[in-house]
Parts: sequence; C-alpha cells; structure tokens
Amino acid sequence: MSGRREPTPPEPATLGTDELWLFRVLPLRLMIPVILLAAAASVVAVAFDAPWWATLLAAAVPVIVGLTPVRGIPIGLRLGSWVAFRWRQSRRKSDAEVSLIDVPLPDGGSYGLRWDGTLLTTMLRIDHPPDSLTRLRRGSLSTDQELPLTEIARCLRQFDIELESIDVISTGTRTAGNEAVLSGYASSVAPLVRMYDEILGPLPAIAHRTVWLVLRLNPLASAKAVDNRGGGATGTLRAAAIATRRVANRLAARGITASVLTSSEMTSALRELIRGIPVAEFTETPSSLESDGIHLTSYQVGSDLINTDGLAKIWAVPSLATTLTVRLRPLAVRSTDPDHRSDLIEVDARVRYDTARELDTPPVDGLLELKQRQMWALLDSLPFGTRENRATAYRGPVNALAGAHVPTGGCGQLIGADGSGSGIAVPLIGSGSRRIDIVGSVALAQQVILRAIALGAGAVVHTARPGAWQDMVTNVGAPHALSLASSVTSSARHNTSTARAPHPAATVVVFDGVPVSAPSGSATVVTVQDTVPQNWEPDADVTIIQDPAAPHTVTVHTPATKTTAQLVTTPTEQHFIGGAYARS
Repeated sequence: MSGRREPTPPEPATLGTDELWLFRVLPLRLMIPVILLAAAASVVAVAFDAPWWATLLAAAVPVIVGLTPVRGIPIGLRLGSWVAFRWRQSRRKSDAEVSLIDVPLPDGGSYGLRWDGTLLTTMLRIDHPPDSLTRLRRGSLSTDQELPLTEIARCLRQFDIELESIDVISTGTRTAGNEAVLSGYASSVAPLVRMYDEILGPLPAIAHRTVWLVLRLNPLASAKAVDNRGGGATGTLRAAAIATRRVANRLAARGITASVLTSSEMTSALRELIRGIPVAEFTETPSSLESDGIHLTSYQVGSDLINTDGLAKIWAVPSLATTLTVRLRPLAVRSTDPDHRSDLIEVDARVRYDTARELDTPPVDGLLELKQRQMWALLDSLPFGTRENRATAYRGPVNALAGAHVPTGGCGQLIGADGSGSGIAVPLIGSGSRRIDIVGSVALAQQVILRAIALGAGAVVHTARPGAWQDMVTNVGAPHALSLASSVTSSARHNTSTARAPHPAATVVVFDGVPVSAPSGSATVVTVQDTVPQNWEPDADVTIIQDPAAPHTVTVHTPATKTTAQLVTTPTEQHFIGGAYARS
C-alpha cells in the first residue's frame, strides 16, 4: 500500500474584486476630496496666521464631518452622491432615436447593427422550445433548457476576434406578459392576476421570459481580424457578422437556437425593455424611476447571487416585470501566460424590478442599492445605453460561472405539484397556433383557462353545456377576457368586439364536447373531453389527463416528457370557477 497522499482537489473558482478592503470602507472617491478639503482649510488657516491648534482644528473638521457615518454611510459620500445626482439630472439628455441599419447577408436575411462611433452592436434572441416542462421549488428551478453563462463567457475570445462585451438580458413577468400590460389588458383582469400571483407564492415562476444576447465589437481591439476581412467598414461589418454567427453556432451545438435580430426587431426589444415609455418621461428619484404610477428600481447583484439558485431567488420577487442583465467582459491583464490571460473575465450583473409601489429595501439579501444612480442603471443596462461610470465588476476565471445558468424561456402556467413538492409548469399559450388536449372534468378545464387569462390570454368557449361555464363567465365579469360562443355567433363576436376593449396577448378557443373547427388566425385550441378511447395516444402540443379515480391527480404529456402532478388551488380561484369546482 502506497504512503502517498491523494492530491487535494482545487478549490472551486469564485468571483471577487481586487479592491482592497480599506478602499471598500474608505473609497478613494471619498478620501481624496476630504484630504484636499483638509489641506485647503489648513492652508487658509496658516495664511491668516492662526495658531497651530486652530490650523489643526481647521484640517480636522472636514475629515471628521466627511467620514462620520449616518446609517452606515459617511456624510461625505452622501453629499457627493447628492451632488453627482443633481449634476447628472441637469445634464440629462433626451433619449434620441437609436440609429440602426440592416446589413444583407450573402446567403439571405440581414443583421441589424448599431454603430456608436466606437462599438458595433448586434443582438441575438434565444428561441425557447415551446413545450418544455419546468419544475419549481422555493429558491430553485429546473427546466428542459438553460443557458450556461460559461458558454457565453467563452464566446468573448474567438480566434482572431475579441468582443468588447456580451450582455445576457433576460426580462419576464410572473403573470400577464409585457404585451398584455402595455395594451391595458392586464389591468382589466387585475383580480385574476392577483389570484394567480397568490397561487405562485415564493416560487420563481416566470410565465413569460425573453432572453437576448447583446454583442459589442471594438474594431480597434480586433484590428487584425478587420484587416483580414477587407479592412475599413467592410472588414468591420464582416468581423461583427462572423463573431455573431460563431456565438449562434456555439449555442446550436448545445441544442440552443439563437436568431439574429434585424434593426426593427432590435428596436422592438429596446421598447419592451423600457415598457414602451420614452426615457425622457421617467421621473428620477434617489431610489427609483417613476412613470404613470410604475416604479423601476435597479439593484447591483452581489457575487454570492451569481449562480443558478441565487438568480432563482431574484426571479421569485413579485413584480410587474423583472429584468436581469449580466454583462461579461474579457479581462485585460498583464501576463506572460496566454492561457491564464484568456481565462479571466469581468462580470457585472444588475436586476430591475418594475412595481406598482416604490421598494423601500432590497427584496433579496445580496442585492446592493444604487441610490441616486437609477437613470444611469437603466440606460447602462439597455442594449444601446451608456457604459460610462461602470459599477465595480467582479473578476475571476470563466469557471467561476460554472454554477450560473439562465432559463432560456418562460415556464408557462402552473399546473400542480409533483410528489416531491416541486411545482410543475408548462407553456400553454403563446405565439402561433397550438393545441392543448384536456381529458377530464370541466372544473379542470376551467382552472386551466382561468390561469391562461391571468397570463394574458382571452378565451372563447364553444360548449354543449353552457350552464357549466356560466358561473365562471359571470364571476370573471370581463367579456373581452372570457365569453361563451355558439357555432353561429362565434365569428360575429370576433368581428364586433369593441375597439375600446383591451386586446389580449393571445387567443384561446375552447371546444368543450363539441366538434373542433380551425379558428382564423393564430390561436391556442383547447379541446375538453370527459373520456378517450382505450388505445388513444396523446398527440397535442400539451395533453393533461385527469385520473378518474383521483380527480386531483393529473398527468401532463409533452412531446419531450410526461409527469404526474397534484392539482393546487386557492379559495379565491375556487370562487372564480364557481359551482363546477364544487361538483368536481
């Protein structure tokens, strides 16, 4: 037996800052002005022939006042932040139209590009599988497809091209999506939205989520790559297009589809990120931005939260919308070891909560306040915003992000909980035409439809048993969100809807015990059947089958997987469903 010891495994890589602890307690932006003021005061005292003790006192006063903490923050920092806040407000520019162009590609299609005089920006959208199933627990989630931040970090350096930065921007809502919010539909069904948010509780359930990658290229930093591709504007455009395509190809190798955005799609993404509100219309306060009763509050994400579970905690906060931006930059260090040099990155993460009331304190431990820097935080996190005065970023090797993954899409709506207590969610509504089969009671179908309305859908029900649906239609009390229709009047209903009624983000057409007919336009078709033939096989996008012997147990089928769940509900939801739930 050998007496050799097993080698000690290396400690896991972590993110940190190279800032000295002393500078975190007494930052240079505080100490330098205080020292200069103290020196100036002592010079003035000497000039007036003051005694030595008066000179010492004159120098001590700015130091004592400047360094005295008030609620943990030195007075000097508070005063400096206030002055900087007022100065930025006085110099604040209106948000000019972003200049974007489309560059055609030889094989068809085009890339949207933005040139700001220094950087060339392109964008990718992550296309999420439509029928993925998500398991949710307090503080964590597991879904069929996630975006590893390590893969994105490794895309910063590509052979002869080095990107200035890559932003991973993820925005989403727990209930009705941005389209339903902007159209006013979400506010018209606010009681249902609150009901569904109550059902979710602390789960990190983001029903609708969009993920973009923002790629920035500095041609001067990749001058050789630009020259190799023709030089000048032509070489720059080719280098940017190649770098963007390489990122998409790397993700495709992991089964993740990414689409290059055109200029119009980039503009739409920007509009979604600012809720369709021109930046100039926001009123900045020290702790948030406000417009028409909506507060946008940004926080710096601490390094302890830059992992999958930490990010799940961030997404669990109730809000009208949540936007997470993770900026990755290659770290330029002096090193003779090329491997060491190419492995280091800078990570800067920020989260923004859009809420109906101002947040008094950070909702998650580890989020750092950005007092009097809210407008900067908003602009800096946008694809085409400022990158001046960056917050302190965390540094480390790429492997420090090994535990950080971002879901590529929304989880859809909550169906129930599995045997381990994890919530089971699956997308039922969305863009395009989809088909959902429900085999079970009318109460189960109504629960599914009610939650779909809370997520921004409008539903029309064709049924052979209108009496079973009437209680729910009455309790919802919003004909533009839920109504009954016969085969004779259904098309008329669509054509005569009032222009003043808020428009839903998606349409659900329910066929309960009646023949299915294809609706015009894109819609989610939901079929409801009490039973099915013995040899019947699920073939819809999503199929929910209720156990006749245990009505609170359902099996959820998707093309990729199936799972069993126990239905969960609340008294509020039962009230909306009415008599059907009581009879189930």
